[in-house]
Amino acid sequence: WNNTVLPSLICPYMKFWREQHHSSSLDKSGRFICKCSSRHHTLEVTCVHIEQIEDVALDVCKCRSGPGQLVQHGFFPCALVQPTLAASLDMLEFVPELFRHIAPNERGWAATLTKYLMACGYCFTTGYSFCCCFANALAHYQQLVKLIDAEVEKWVDHLQGQSHVSPHSPNINVHIPV
Repeated sequence: WNNTVLPSLICPYMKFWREQHHSSSLDKSGRFICKCSSRHHTLEVTCVHIEQIEDVALDVCKCRSGPGQLVQHGFFPCALVQPTLAASLDMLEFVPELFRHIAPNERGWAATLTKYLMACGYCFTTGYSFCCCFANALAHYQQLVKLIDAEVEKWVDHLQGQSHVSPHSPNINVHIPV
């Protein structure tokens, strides 16, 4: 997660938050058009919002990973490879804030959400326990946020350092992927 997946999710994450005022969920089909020549396959993912569950089918290929597509559309995968379950980024932002005011217990919270969603008529089609998957997603999501904070801090430090450069110094370009 730390060396490959999380760094690859920085751009989709930042793009999602930049565009969040548009649609924060996948379209009805969940399909995206890609014209690369690599092998494509469909990845079925159950996406969990606080108030509903949404089953989507992602068109995955070498240039459009499942985790990247999920993050770009407001979800965080519960598994590194071939995720079948994802939690909404809004929910992952809400839970730590909730835990600042009550005793932290992600298993209890996830079990409560599961029962609530079942009472609303939603069922999980994956064989995995949402409680375990949610705890995994929450931990890795928090690592991603820390990684992004560190990257932004590096960019700010670099740009602040440039403001003290004399006009005769070589121009340094910094690419900020947002």
